[in-house]
Amino acid sequence: MNVFRGLEGIRGKGVFRNEDAFNPEFLPEQVIGRGKEVRELAFNLKPVSEKRRPTSMVLYGPPGTGKTCCTRHVLKELTEYTQRAEPIYINCWRHSTRTAILSVILEKFDMINPRRGISSEEVLHRAVELIRKSGKTPIIVLDEADALIDGEESGVFYDLLRMGETEKLNVGVVAITNREDILSLLDRRIRSSLMQADVEFKRYTPGELKEILKDRAKAGLVPGSWDEEALGVCAAFAGKNGGDARIAITLLWLAGRRAEAGSGRITVKEVEESKNRVLQEIKEKREELLDEEDKALMEFIKKKGRATSGEIYAAFRGSERAWREHLGKLESMGLLESEYLREEGKKGRTRVFRAKL
Repeated sequence: MNVFRGLEGIRGKGVFRNEDAFNPEFLPEQVIGRGKEVRELAFNLKPVSEKRRPTSMVLYGPPGTGKTCCTRHVLKELTEYTQRAEPIYINCWRHSTRTAILSVILEKFDMINPRRGISSEEVLHRAVELIRKSGKTPIIVLDEADALIDGEESGVFYDLLRMGETEKLNVGVVAITNREDILSLLDRRIRSSLMQADVEFKRYTPGELKEILKDRAKAGLVPGSWDEEALGVCAAFAGKNGGDARIAITLLWLAGRRAEAGSGRITVKEVEESKNRVLQEIKEKREELLDEEDKALMEFIKKKGRATSGEIYAAFRGSERAWREHLGKLESMGLLESEYLREEGKKGRTRVFRAKL
């Protein structure tokens, strides 16, 4: 007998009523614990409604601290407030070249013409023409902007700068990054002209994480299908792992899946049994974006337990700058963490890297 036929009529214990509430793309009605940041984003983007250029921004902070969620929430409300705004969301790990990013922008205004064989300059020129013709103000969100900072593709920042300064278009840019040192890595002209404001997103506290989980539970779970204590354990676990809301939400979802196949109620037991799996799932998703050099670097640091930047540069061939880019990528993805230490007998500080997951 087919195993799936044997499962017909078995629908679990009714834990979920909207499982989409636990997806990374889910946009809650309210953004908990980020009122100040939401207002700051809104203030910087409000000039769009007045046919003026919005303030471009860098949003920075550890993974899972609400940077993307806040941005999407504010842009949704901006498009409800004014028809002049045209949000364009770009994940820079998926679209990591200058041509790819410019093509995404162009395709927002021109869905018909093919892009193959067209140079970056031609794509940029065509995008400028269509943006001007549309009368809209593009708000270009460069999520995971770390992918562009240290590499040759950082030239795309100049392209966006040119749209605003040379072509006199009202273009806004929101660069989202996990790296605290992002501003120091940007070219001075970009810092002053393109990124006119920076907004820091600090780690969520366990209390804030619990409030977020309560909100997701109400949106995605059947009433009465969870214990309050279970939410607290999820929040505490995420708090110990970087204050990452995604860890808390994923843990609650996995506990819900266990409960659905078992008791029909999410308790501390289901949460405890799901902890190892949630870290493994997050690690696997992030590792899908790694190239061979990234993987080799991760393996080297894991074997050593901790590795200084000097040890890493000595162990791998190629330029130090290239390996700095790989280290920055891994740290921005939450796979590595670093700190500066003073070594006995040496001047200055040494940067030490450790694997996080």
